[in-house]
Amino acid sequence: MYLLILTLIFALLIAIFAIQNAIPVTIQFFWITTQVPLVLIILGSVLAGALIVFLIASYRQFRPKGKDKPIKFNEEKGETAGKNSACGNSESGPSNNK
Repeated sequence: MYLLILTLIFALLIAIFAIQNAIPVTIQFFWITTQVPLVLIILGSVLAGALIVFLIASYRQFRPKGKDKPIKFNEEKGETAGKNSACGNSESGPSNNK
């Protein structure tokens, strides 16, 4: 709840800052030169930053976990770390008992 309130306050401060800076500015990208209100530049930059943060957070949330695959493979074979240690064999190789 506190994070939501802080986010809304931060968004309000950015909006106030952008509205107070509504003068037209000249932007130049390669050979294109145009005048755009500064408020659009500020809000566009904030939205681009929020989109980048959202995409990174989404990737971290839904990325495949590579550590689960070896555990599932061992469970399919019926071998687990608990079974190997219960036999007194601390090494993962074959037993030398004959």
